[in-house]
Amino acid sequence: MDATDFARTFRLDNRVVAITGASRGIGRATALACAAAGADVAVLARDFAALQAVCHEIENTFPSRAVPVRLDISRSEDIGPAVDSVLQTLGRIDVLVNNAGMNIRQQSSETCSLDDWDTIFNTNARGTFAITQLAARDMATRQRGKIVNVGSVAALIGLPAVPAYSASKAAVQQLTRVLAVEWAARNIQVNAIAPGFVATEMTAGLWTDAALKARYDWVLSHTPQRRLGQPEEIAAAIVFLASAASNFITGHVLVADGGLVAGSEWRFDE
Repeated sequence: MDATDFARTFRLDNRVVAITGASRGIGRATALACAAAGADVAVLARDFAALQAVCHEIENTFPSRAVPVRLDISRSEDIGPAVDSVLQTLGRIDVLVNNAGMNIRQQSSETCSLDDWDTIFNTNARGTFAITQLAARDMATRQRGKIVNVGSVAALIGLPAVPAYSASKAAVQQLTRVLAVEWAARNIQVNAIAPGFVATEMTAGLWTDAALKARYDWVLSHTPQRRLGQPEEIAAAIVFLASAASNFITGHVLVADGGLVAGSEWRFDE
């Protein structure tokens, strides 16, 4: 393999990538990164106007097609029509990025209601499994595909006040391993990325809400790089897992957290 062929393995030319939760944050950054790597993209989320803005930005910047698809991942009845829409407009799904996720304001395990638990699981775990099932059926017809699930370091270490979120992301990361084993014979690679604390709308309260200042200070003090991640940094790792460069990687959870998990066991104060 010469240098040109090697570089091409990191590209997504002639690929169709569907990204859930793509209207903002990591999802939006992933859509832009995949388009930059040569893919056509379908962006899925509830906020259709925001999706249209993402598509407009992509098509004005890259020679890629971009299609907005309205989807509430927590509603089972939305998932089939959303997948059908992607297939009808772009023809197939080569890569599915399961980025859609949510949390409810920090709650202790004593105060987290079962309704909140169900709401979080319906989005983060149940919805992820449902759309993955449908996308994988399309991938199986071509004996090729990539699935990238967005997990969280909350599934790897004990973080207080996020019991449902942490458990739902642990479910996603374990599902990643199971599907990787089941679908390896179909040449479908299933991997996950576990971001640490990233500067997105979802985490903005950490630095805008005075009541959460202590938590923000804790995050920075326990992250060896002493900063939050940026959505583009997570998107870059997702593009790698979506590309041919990762063909021999499956069932893996790639941690992108500035050292938070590594430092949770062995931490040396300066």
